[in-house]
Amino acid sequence: MKKLILSAVAAILLAASPAYAGSCPKIMKQFDAAVSKSSASAEVKAKAMALRAEGEAMHKAGKHAESVKALNDAMKLIGGM
Repeated sequence: MKKLILSAVAAILLAASPAYAGSCPKIMKQFDAAVSKSSASAEVKAKAMALRAEGEAMHKAGKHAESVKALNDAMKLIGGM
């Protein structure tokens, strides 16, 4: 039973990954457009840019859920969400 549950969870996570994959480039594009218009301080923008770079690296590594989280966190820092 435990093996069945773990298999089901793994299948759900694998199925969700492609959905996140398409979101990453969209969020990166939104961030790039919003960061120049943001009234956030230079320090906050630098943190947001680091999160954006981290999100892009995770996207390229196939870690789409983590990428989306990092990119959304970057957007929140600059007031884009």
